[in-house]
Amino acid sequence: MNKIKYWLFVMVMVFVLSACSEDDEPNPDESVISVEAAEKNDFDRYLEKTFVDTYNISFQYKLQDIESDMNYALVPASYENSIKMANLIKYLCLDAYEEVAPEGFLKKYFPKMFMMVGSAGWHNNGTYTLGTAEGGLKITLYLINDLDVTDVQTLYSHYFRTIFHEFSHILHQTKDYTTDFDKISVTDYVGDSWNDAWDGQSSLARGFISDYSSKEANEDFVELIAHYITNTPESWDAKIESAGDTGKAILAQKMAIIKSYLKEVWSIDIDALRNAIQTRAEKLGEQDLDNITIE
Repeated sequence: MNKIKYWLFVMVMVFVLSACSEDDEPNPDESVISVEAAEKNDFDRYLEKTFVDTYNISFQYKLQDIESDMNYALVPASYENSIKMANLIKYLCLDAYEEVAPEGFLKKYFPKMFMMVGSAGWHNNGTYTLGTAEGGLKITLYLINDLDVTDVQTLYSHYFRTIFHEFSHILHQTKDYTTDFDKISVTDYVGDSWNDAWDGQSSLARGFISDYSSKEANEDFVELIAHYITNTPESWDAKIESAGDTGKAILAQKMAIIKSYLKEVWSIDIDALRNAIQTRAEKLGEQDLDNITIE
């Protein structure tokens, strides 16, 4: 190395070393990853007041990886539809239960997390998942980006029957119903074959409100609750009539046990609950589902 290049090298090294003071050296005791929470928007503040503070329920709409099902290629829920769904859950579910349930009931027993997903959870066979629940604590609702607030029946079938179904699981797992219910259809439950066991015949005629009800007694129990409260008295009666004499008699037995259980164990009149939900559904068009004003 000639003298000129040598001195240039020395000058560069002096400059570099002088620029790196002790204050600039990384501290091994400090993480370089920021864990500070993102700034809250108006919707976040609304959720904290309406869901967290009131019911201790977390409402997740930003599709966090840790809360997502990695078996699916999922799309985040839109901000606008997430607001609508939050207001729908409050209006059609939480507020309806508040009308008929004992004080503190929802905060103590209702699932503690809602997870919103924009797309469906598609399977390789072309079917898809509309909703899932985990351990009575978390409910994931899919297809939020297809939300149609003008179609009450789709709201029931895509979202709210899932919510009512899973909440009913929590109730019977906390305080179980009588084993007399299990005995009514004990020889007719088909387990995991429920999705193809009824090809060419009606599960309703055998006393099941849905094909899924025929899986086992617990699913039968909660499906009946979810369907009962999401049908008007007229549509329920028509469905029961279509079950035929045998199916009608079986369904009547089951519903008698369910009504007694909810009344005696939880002090909830299921007919009053259904009325609260159906009355609200009739007035759904009058609701401002985009409102996130904190009262």
